[in-house]
Amino acid sequence: MTSVPACPHCASPTESPLVCARCTWRWYRNPLPAAGVLLERATPDGELAILLLRRAVEPGLGDWDLPAGYLDPDESMEEAALREAREEAGLEVDLLELVGVYTSSPANAVAAVYRAVPRDPEQPVTLDGESSAFAWVTRSEIAGWLPRMAFVSMRTAVEDWAAGRTGVPHTSP
Repeated sequence: MTSVPACPHCASPTESPLVCARCTWRWYRNPLPAAGVLLERATPDGELAILLLRRAVEPGLGDWDLPAGYLDPDESMEEAALREAREEAGLEVDLLELVGVYTSSPANAVAAVYRAVPRDPEQPVTLDGESSAFAWVTRSEIAGWLPRMAFVSMRTAVEDWAAGRTGVPHTSP
């Protein structure tokens, strides 16, 4: 086994980029791209609700999140958003619009979050191993859920959705 001076996780900002001694490939400490969906469904009384998932894994174990995650290699933001909805909620969705792009310094990530609707509004949510529960939350209920969100960037996306803001540039802590 060959050891390296630092892996990308442990490398300090002064060690970036890490350079491969064999092929000169460079790893930079850039933010990781992520994508997620604000999945909308009408309640029986016609109010719009979004899907929140309770995290069954760290980080954020027990807190709530959107169907979201990091991009796979060679995947677009839109493809990742569709995949995350399928993997985490078991739903095929259609993307409606970009709500915003959210930066998370603690996670070293930049996430594009889209409004989406299920292709089959009657299809039930099917959770994967990353989530332990789900809830459909209406705009009027959002304020009570915000403190329970696992990540500031996703909380900000939910706040933007609740306020009807889309495409408004801003930064998250």
